[in-house]
Amino acid sequence: MATPSHEDFNQQWHQRWQKNEIGFHVKDVQPWLVEHWPLLVGPAPAQSPCVFVPLCGKTLDIEYFLKQGYVVVGCELSEVAIKQLFDQLAITPDVSSWGNGLCYQGENIRVYVGDFFNLNQAELIDVNYIYDRAALIALPEDTRVEYCKKLIGLCPNARQLVITLDYDSQKKPGPPYGVSEQEMQLHYQASHKLKRVLHENIIEDEPRFKKRGLTSLFESLYWLEPISEKTE
Repeated sequence: MATPSHEDFNQQWHQRWQKNEIGFHVKDVQPWLVEHWPLLVGPAPAQSPCVFVPLCGKTLDIEYFLKQGYVVVGCELSEVAIKQLFDQLAITPDVSSWGNGLCYQGENIRVYVGDFFNLNQAELIDVNYIYDRAALIALPEDTRVEYCKKLIGLCPNARQLVITLDYDSQKKPGPPYGVSEQEMQLHYQASHKLKRVLHENIIEDEPRFKKRGLTSLFESLYWLEPISEKTE
């Protein structure tokens, strides 16, 4: 299957939300996030830290961060998704223009609605952490390379928690796309210390993948520490 162009990918993503074809949306907070985030991050600073959630959709993980006292910055291509997110949070947003898109804001939350690649450092200047639950695996290979470069450039000193899937893509083409540990190293080894915290075969919990003949579907959690992180 041919890799879609960036424009085609964006159009497909808009159509998925418009048609409510969002089987990727999980109706619970990510259990690994709840279990491991406090262990990896440690005690929260006195001032509210800021976490960036790229390609955020309407994930319930945002509500988790807000309840833990974080400021959340998100980016999402679909305005449909973000309207649903703010309805879900029971927050009436202030909406303003941003680049070629919009910015939805509420107490301790700011979401840029538009193309991730249009973000600038100024919009993410206060980010301490990045939470990538399903952003990287939503992108085709060529775009993943550019995505990681862009993310490192935007938030060079932010720690990252990244959750990926890895499987035989010959049997089931993405999205979601398989991302191996080797690929993670290629993206981040020059800029981050990378630790794979968890690596589990979840095929029995994913019948859609099993029907395609897959015998393994590995979900992994990575913790990334910037090598050049500034010390206080």
